[in-house]
Amino acid sequence: MTFQTEGQSYIKLFGEEENMFKRSLLCCLVLLLILAGFTSDTLAQGTPFTHKDVSFTLPEGWISQDIPANFEKETVAWLKSEKIAGASILVFCYKGWRQNYRSVRIAGLKTIAASYPKGQEMLKKATKIRTDTGLTAVWEYWKGGVDAGGQTVFLESPMGIFENKSGWILMLGFTPASSGPQLEEDFMKILKSAK
Repeated sequence: MTFQTEGQSYIKLFGEEENMFKRSLLCCLVLLLILAGFTSDTLAQGTPFTHKDVSFTLPEGWISQDIPANFEKETVAWLKSEKIAGASILVFCYKGWRQNYRSVRIAGLKTIAASYPKGQEMLKKATKIRTDTGLTAVWEYWKGGVDAGGQTVFLESPMGIFENKSGWILMLGFTPASSGPQLEEDFMKILKSAK
C-alpha cells in the first residue's frame, strides 16, 4: 500500500498542469506560425486594383496613379512601379460592338509605333495564355527606339489583350531595356490576375 502525502499530490498535480501548459503553449506557437505564414502569403500576393471595367492584383511595389486629363478616354489605369525605375503600364478598355481582338491589337500597335519613332521590333510573338480567372489573353513583347538628347535609347513594351464583361482590355507596359525582364515578370503577374 502506498500513501501520498498532501505535498506529493500537489507536486503531481502541478506536474500535470505544467505538461498541459507546455502543450497549450506549443499549440499556440504552431497556430501563430501558421497564421504568420498565411499572412505573408496573402501579402505576397499583392495589392488589389479595382476599376469598374477591370480588376488586377498588383505585385509588390506597384501603385495606381491619377490619369491626366489629356490621356485617351479609354484609359482606365496608369500603373507605376516604385521598384523598377521608369516602368509603367497603361490599361485601356475598348467598348462597343465594333471592338474585337484585331481592332484592339491595331490600337496597341499604333500606340507602340507612336511611342517609338526610331523603330520597333517584336521580341516575342503573340502567345495565348489563360488568366487565373479563366479568361483567354494574348500577350506579346516589343522593343523600340526613342531619341533622348541626340542618342537613340531602347525601351521595351509588353502588350496584353483580353476580353472581359466590360469590353476589350489592352495593357501596354513601358520600361528601359535594362529593366525589361523585371517588367515582363510583373506584367505577366498582373495580366494573369485580370478579372
